[in-house]
Amino acid sequence: MVVPSSTPSYDAEYCADYLKAQTVDEFFSNSTKALLEEIQDDTTRGYCVEVLHYLQDATKVNPKKGYGSSRTAMWGLQRPPLGTKTWIRCNSHASWDAVAPIYMLFFATNARDQVELSIDPANEALVSLCTKHGLTFTTDTDGAFASQDLAASADVFNVVPVTDQQTTSFPMAGQFTSLYLPLGHIKSTMPNDEEFHTKLSQLSNKWLTTLF
Repeated sequence: MVVPSSTPSYDAEYCADYLKAQTVDEFFSNSTKALLEEIQDDTTRGYCVEVLHYLQDATKVNPKKGYGSSRTAMWGLQRPPLGTKTWIRCNSHASWDAVAPIYMLFFATNARDQVELSIDPANEALVSLCTKHGLTFTTDTDGAFASQDLAASADVFNVVPVTDQQTTSFPMAGQFTSLYLPLGHIKSTMPNDEEFHTKLSQLSNKWLTTLF
């Protein structure tokens, strides 16, 4: 749980009518728009737009300064550990509608190079879509994917299985994001440490930014 945060929000979901009313913003990049337009379900597309809006707002100032008189703190959304990758494993029935909410978290941020799709070769529709848009993916049977034992690899941050045709539950964007992208903080033992703040906020590649 991210604290402080609203406890009821962890059990809350968006209403379908609200999500259907969301439109793809003109400031999104052409590549982002193209991937959103491939989503067939209006509710799922609206949810992806809502998540992208959340990312834009949450990273507008990132990292953020903490408060306190004895230390200098910074906190905010971060990329997964640098040098690691999240694998999204898609079975033969996984649709783009099911993959997109997770994938777009990475694609729209500087964590874009930290995600890869592993697709069952029988899923020709998803393979075709990824090829069309130049997305990084591999084709692996269940046995071939399992034999890689990615969960035990030091350069793998997460392995996410996707099996459903499309998402039917739409949790709050912040809670959803926290499942795949970490929130972190760092502190200096000195108060008002501007040198610390400048170096760690401007020079670190760890903080999340959007690439819309």
